[in-house]
Amino acid sequence: MSNKKILITDAPDKFAVLTAIWILACNDENSIMSYKGIQYRLNLPDDFDVKELVHSRGELFRKGLHADRLEDWKSKLIKNSKNRSSWIRALGSEENQIKAIEELSSNDVFRSQFRAAEGAPKSPIEIIDWGLQHIDRIRKASMETKEQNAKSKEVQLVLIISALNVIISILALISK
Repeated sequence: MSNKKILITDAPDKFAVLTAIWILACNDENSIMSYKGIQYRLNLPDDFDVKELVHSRGELFRKGLHADRLEDWKSKLIKNSKNRSSWIRALGSEENQIKAIEELSSNDVFRSQFRAAEGAPKSPIEIIDWGLQHIDRIRKASMETKEQNAKSKEVQLVLIISALNVIISILALISK
């Protein structure tokens, strides 16, 4: 199986991506997630801004990591290659993998709000479900706003066309 990116003509649905990130952050063996790891695992286009999406949902995700904890996590990754994320292993040589790990900063990682402590277990189904319902409420509110904006533009267009018809009718009467 090749690891080629699938060409998608439309941008990925941000709520579908948010849902996937939420599930991964709640359920992954490692509570510390990297933006590059999410990009790789979800096979997202290079221009998809995972970091911005995660930062926009502070009620779900905790950005960054304390420096001491980050260094401890990186040290464990360097010592035990089995714990490395797939995006790191995909870099090939041990040298490339270690370099990528060493370059990780607090700005490159995040966690679920509910897995903030070191060694936090996977989230219970109730927490995962709460997050999924929360994302669905946000998605519905976004769709309703878009629908309201579209209806408002339709009304404006009808008013403009009506006004143009009146102006054209008046000009036709005057020119006779």
